[in-house]
This record gives sequence, structure tokens and C-alpha cells, in this order.
Amino acid sequence: MVAETNLGASFETPRQLENLDGSSSERPNLDLEKPKEVAEPKMEAPVQPAPVSVVKTVQLITPYEERRRNIEMTLAKNLEEIYLSMPLDKRAEFKRVGEETSEKINQLLEKTKVNLGKIVTLIRKWLAMLPGVNKLFLEQEAKIRADEIMKFKREE
Repeated sequence: MVAETNLGASFETPRQLENLDGSSSERPNLDLEKPKEVAEPKMEAPVQPAPVSVVKTVQLITPYEERRRNIEMTLAKNLEEIYLSMPLDKRAEFKRVGEETSEKINQLLEKTKVNLGKIVTLIRKWLAMLPGVNKLFLEQEAKIRADEIMKFKREE
């Protein structure tokens, strides 16, 4: 006996297939168009901070600023112990006046003709703020420091 196939059957319901004996059976869902996604264990990556761009800034030091720093270092040379023995309020005032003195000296060095006497006077007034300092010491130190500062002018 030849099995009859129903060629005119509608394939509107693709899940149902008719067997040769006329009974229908469920067809497995074979969606070939979309591959099944395999559930892979998801490992979360550690949270990393957003990248930050680093811009290096180069601060240009003008010759005027460099000379002012050198003047301040020359003025402060060998005064650490005396400075630390001063009361805090006197320290702040001494530092402020020292910075003003170095700025004034720097302005004097900008001129073509430098008056060494004015530089010595400025340094002497600043050193006079130190407690218990001998006048001869003041004069000697002021001249020594002024000579060292004049080297900055000669080097230019």
C-alpha cells in the first residue's frame, strides 16, 4: 500500500506535521533564522576611572624672577637659627619685610647705574629687625650680602 501524502495541506501551522497515518504531531521549534543565544556567565570588569589627560605646564621663570629668588636666598643665608628663635609674629613681619627688601633691591638692579649704598642701607634696615644684634655685625653683614647681590648684576 502506497502512503498518501497530503500535498495540498496548508503549512500555516509549521509546528504541526501530519504523519503518514493522518495523525498530527508537534514539531520542535527550529528557528534557523535566529541562533539561540547561549547564556554565558557574565563577568563584570572592574570599574576603572575615566582616563584623565595630563597636561604638563611649564612655568617660565623670567630673569627678573630668578634674580629676585637669588637675592632672597642671599639675604636669608645663615639666618635660620636666629629666625627660628624669634616669636611667630616677629617671624611673619621679618619675612614680609625681607620680601619687600628683596623686591626693592631687584628694582635697583634693573637700573643701568646701581647705587651700592642704597642696597647696603636696605639690607641694614632689614637686619636691624633681628633681636639683640650688634651694630658692627649689621654693618659687616649688610656689606657682605650687598657684594654678593652685586655679583648677580655683573653676571647679566
